[in-house]
Amino acid sequence: MPRIWSTSEQQIASAKLYQKELRRHGVDFESSASVPDVHLKLPPLKGRDIEEHFLNIAKEQVEPYEKLLLPLVKCEKLPRRPKRWEFFAGWTAYDPVDGEPSPVDHPLEKGLIFDVEVCVNEGPTPVLATAVSSERWYSWVSPKLTKHRPKLINMEPLDIDTDSERPHYRSDELIPLGTEGPGLVVGHNVSYDRARLKEQYLIEDTGYRFLDTMSLHMCVSGVTSYQRAMLKSKKEPAPEDLGWLDKSSLNSLVEVHRLYCGGEPLSKEPRNIFVEGTLEQVRQHFQSLVNYCASDVEATHRVLQALYPLYAERFPHPASLAGMLEMGSAYLPVNSNWERYIRESQLTYEDLNIEAKHHLGRRAEEACSLLLDEQYRKNLWLWDEDWSVQELKLKQPPKQKPLPTVEQPDSGSTAEQRRLQAKFQYLYDQRSLLPARRPLLPGYPLWYRKLCQKPPKNSQNDDEVLENEQESWSPGPTEISTGMQIAPKLLSLCWEGYPLHYEREQGWGFLVPFRSEGAGNERLPIEQLLERCAVPEYARQQASKRESEFALDMLSDQLEQVLSKKDHKKKLSQKQQRLEAQYQGSGVWCNKVLDDCCFFLKLPHKNGPSFRVGNPLSRDFLNKFSENILSSGDPSCHAAARVIEIARMMSYWRNNRDRITGQMVVWLDPEQLPPDVAPIRAYGAICPQVVACGTLTRRAMEPTWMTASNSRPDRLGSELRSMVQAPPGYKLVGADVDSQELWIASVLGDAYACGEHGATPLGWMTLSGSKSNGSDMHSITAKAVGISRDHAKVINYARIYGAGQQFAETLLRQFNPTFSASEAKAKAMKMFSITKGKREYRLREEFHDELDDRAYSSYEASRLAIQRNRTIGEVFHRPIWQGGTESAMFNRLEDIATQSQPQTPFLGGRLSRALEADSDPTQEQRFLPTRINWVVQSGAVDFLHLMLVSMRWLMGPHVRFCLSFHDELRYLVKEEVAYKAALAMHITNLMTRSYCVSRIGLKDLPMSVAFFSSVEVDTVLRKECTMDCKTPSNPHGLGIGYGIKPGQSLSIAEAIDNAGGNDVSKWPWIRQ
Repeated sequence: MPRIWSTSEQQIASAKLYQKELRRHGVDFESSASVPDVHLKLPPLKGRDIEEHFLNIAKEQVEPYEKLLLPLVKCEKLPRRPKRWEFFAGWTAYDPVDGEPSPVDHPLEKGLIFDVEVCVNEGPTPVLATAVSSERWYSWVSPKLTKHRPKLINMEPLDIDTDSERPHYRSDELIPLGTEGPGLVVGHNVSYDRARLKEQYLIEDTGYRFLDTMSLHMCVSGVTSYQRAMLKSKKEPAPEDLGWLDKSSLNSLVEVHRLYCGGEPLSKEPRNIFVEGTLEQVRQHFQSLVNYCASDVEATHRVLQALYPLYAERFPHPASLAGMLEMGSAYLPVNSNWERYIRESQLTYEDLNIEAKHHLGRRAEEACSLLLDEQYRKNLWLWDEDWSVQELKLKQPPKQKPLPTVEQPDSGSTAEQRRLQAKFQYLYDQRSLLPARRPLLPGYPLWYRKLCQKPPKNSQNDDEVLENEQESWSPGPTEISTGMQIAPKLLSLCWEGYPLHYEREQGWGFLVPFRSEGAGNERLPIEQLLERCAVPEYARQQASKRESEFALDMLSDQLEQVLSKKDHKKKLSQKQQRLEAQYQGSGVWCNKVLDDCCFFLKLPHKNGPSFRVGNPLSRDFLNKFSENILSSGDPSCHAAARVIEIARMMSYWRNNRDRITGQMVVWLDPEQLPPDVAPIRAYGAICPQVVACGTLTRRAMEPTWMTASNSRPDRLGSELRSMVQAPPGYKLVGADVDSQELWIASVLGDAYACGEHGATPLGWMTLSGSKSNGSDMHSITAKAVGISRDHAKVINYARIYGAGQQFAETLLRQFNPTFSASEAKAKAMKMFSITKGKREYRLREEFHDELDDRAYSSYEASRLAIQRNRTIGEVFHRPIWQGGTESAMFNRLEDIATQSQPQTPFLGGRLSRALEADSDPTQEQRFLPTRINWVVQSGAVDFLHLMLVSMRWLMGPHVRFCLSFHDELRYLVKEEVAYKAALAMHITNLMTRSYCVSRIGLKDLPMSVAFFSSVEVDTVLRKECTMDCKTPSNPHGLGIGYGIKPGQSLSIAEAIDNAGGNDVSKWPWIRQ
């Protein structure tokens, strides 16, 4: 339980005030459970206190790399580029004086600026590369370019069924750089180059690290999504954008070089040969292409010279650089199960796709019967499809009828067969009347014919097609899929009970009738629609008046171009009022009316009302089926439920398959493996192409692994992460940081407002709140507002990240479509009043004589400022939040975010130049939500970098960084030190949080957050060590399907026991 009492009178009085505030918000602080003490003997700190300790150990870790980096930064003039490049397989060094080439195994210097080129049509392996040190130039040429193929080592095949289908990459195809670290490689988007270096795939870390100039640029001059769109746009910038446009750029080397170095733009024309050409074309243009590669190296050096001093000034703590370098060394071990996972996922996908096509095809064939008596005109989904048919026009029969040719029956045919053959002989006789060019499926509607393949031209009849095994053609609607526009109609889908309908300009939506009878000239089947979705009685009571008003509204639409925007909005609101009278749901108003009898409302899009929905069977809508918001309107359509279930299963693999199968897995030869690993059937590794700082907030980015979902029973291929598997003799050790960003935000509020842990309502709920008894933040918010805890959790985090009330309204209606706009607004207002509180303004001192010195509301402050012909900022101080559970936190976040040079609270990193207030006085308020989000998320990046530094200090070379995603951190360690690594993870959490609270003025740390709730010791990469990862592609789970046993989840006490005691200072590798 956090300690907030003290013996001094002042502290006792403060504690009573804090307790009163907690009680006011319903926080039961007296019944919180205590946490047992933990006895640990830590190694001596490297300094007087925890802050100096982290400063010193981070300096130690980056010092070897800074010694290699600074000469490159200070090198005013690179060695002279060779006039001619050697066309020789492997590395060539060039004398800095005369350019004389000489072959080398790898570059001699450890500090390099490096660039790799790949011939896309030949696969992802490198074809050539150049590098430069402060001493000399180097070039590397692939053996496949010089036609000297590397000798292939005989190995047992990975998977005899798939070896021929998928390329398998060997380390001999990659670029050697040496194993004797430390070494530093600088590049632009350097993770791409790192993935093509041979030694990076070895199990043992070589000590090489990679510095990315693109990541440095994101730290110094990163942009928001809006600013990125402006940079991509060719339009004249708005006046308010002029202040930041010259302080940032897009991320390409061309744009970054233009921003920091100026001069002539870099030429990228030769790059087209690598993208579109062949190896032969690369050979023909070898000299010019190596020069192009070398020019990129020189440009990267110029960017480094200009950019690194800016980075060092804005991010002065060495832990920031140490964390970036560690993030750039990610490593994922795999084995032959990787190939099996891809094969099983693809086969399952194909089976499910065939089944979905079968169900849709049957629905399409059944729908063709609606042609009879034009029944389709009464169908609520298919009425607007093209039902036109093609007739089969036969040739005129010859005037003189030929004698009928009776085909001789087979001697083995039965009497019944002979009778049938004689009965239908006249049909065979009419074969000659068929036209030479037959129409496709005569008598079938056009929409159905579009789903069918045409028979091959070389076949004369269907029998030949069926008999020809070489042809892939088959009859029926084989082209149909869940992604086609016709699929939701065939399944008779409804949104909130209203039939779906598609409009080209608006995308998918649904029909809501507003008239109780049709006029008789509608194409739309209004009678059937009214039977299903009757106009409510209370809406019909004034039907005639409303219909006349609506007729006037429709007339005004024709004159819309001459109406002012204000008048148009007024007319629009009258239509919406009409809609509100009879429909309460999540449909999006788009001012569209069909046949003067129905409103067309768009389906809600996750990105907002201005976007249109392209497929209601897509991933974003699959959950709506389980909530019964999206359903089939045909009770007899059992296929709809199954097709939707299949679509849910297939969505993850369909969306991620190309990225997953495109992972560059390099398989190692037995002699490259340690003795205890070599006997396994196959061992490979992936070097994920992580951009160490890929966003404005410095979050790392990687499109496959950092977006991978946890495994789910209804998500095909979602066992992806568990296919990262430690080799024999190794373990994967890691943990999930508990409520990391929530704790960061709450402790900032505690320190700012009270100087004590847990003294604010949010702080107490974060430290001692429990989901089980409903005392945590999300449960309390959910109970107060009347929504589920899961929904409250999403909205709570969105609010902490800077989202406003309007965004909360959108989320509420997205979670519960039955909420009307007014209900969602009322709940959002209540939530913000409870959590954020109310804004209060305080007078500036010069106005105390003429006005009361009290708290003023936003309305009062605005009115008083207008009366004095001043801005609110001239009359009042910056407003503060009062009365909410999170008021203290938001006051502190806004205090940091509104500074002219905002800094992260832990490592003192600066905000991007593109958002700093001193670049434009209007920036502060304009990007305030983004700046608040930056404080929290960039603070979380500081937290991660500190953890990486601490783990490296505690474990030294005995851990290899695997990956960090979301709030998780994973390492590959040898089995004999796995439990020590688990204990080191717990201690890392203790030391990192201790450093953070010390930086903001707090002198103790509550036990409830001192250690991880658990640390996972496992053989596979999964969120929890007990997850069996059952999915459609892995129905038997990891235990039965792959023979993988559950791992261990260790609390701090269990970690101490398993690590052999609590005296960490005795670990031999820790430098005292």
